[in-house]
Amino acid sequence: MDAETLSPQQLHAIKGQLEEELEKLTTSFAQLRHARTKYMASRTALEDLEARDVLVPLTASVYVPGRLIEPNKVMVEIGTGYFVEKTRDGGKEFCERKMKMLRENMDKVSNYINQRRKTLDLVVQTLQKKIKEQQAGTN
Repeated sequence: MDAETLSPQQLHAIKGQLEEELEKLTTSFAQLRHARTKYMASRTALEDLEARDVLVPLTASVYVPGRLIEPNKVMVEIGTGYFVEKTRDGGKEFCERKMKMLRENMDKVSNYINQRRKTLDLVVQTLQKKIKEQQAGTN
C-alpha cells in the first residue's frame, strides 16, 4: 500500500500497530536470546562434567553435595517435561542443534524487526509530511 494515499488518521493507526508489533517482536527476540544462553550454559556444564563430586540443586538457592556414578550419562529435557538419557557428547550435540536452531530463528526475527522499523520510519515520515501540509493549508 502507498502511504501517501492514506489520511493522517490512518497513518497514525498504522504507526500504533507497527509500534506494538515491534515491541512484541523485540520481546520474542529477547526470549530467543535467553533460551540460547541457557543452552550455551548447559553445553559448557556438560564439557566440565569431569568431576564426580557435584552440588545438586534442591531449590534456586539450596544445594547439597552429590556424587556422579556415571558422568558420561546425562538426562536431557527434550521438551514439555520429557527427558531422554544421552551420553555427554550426545547432550552437547543436542545443545548445539538447539543453539543453531535458535540462532536461525533469531536471525529471522531480527530481519523482520529491521523491515518493520523501516516501514515504521516511512509511516512516521509520511505522517509528519501530511501534518505539515495540513498546517500549511490552514494558515
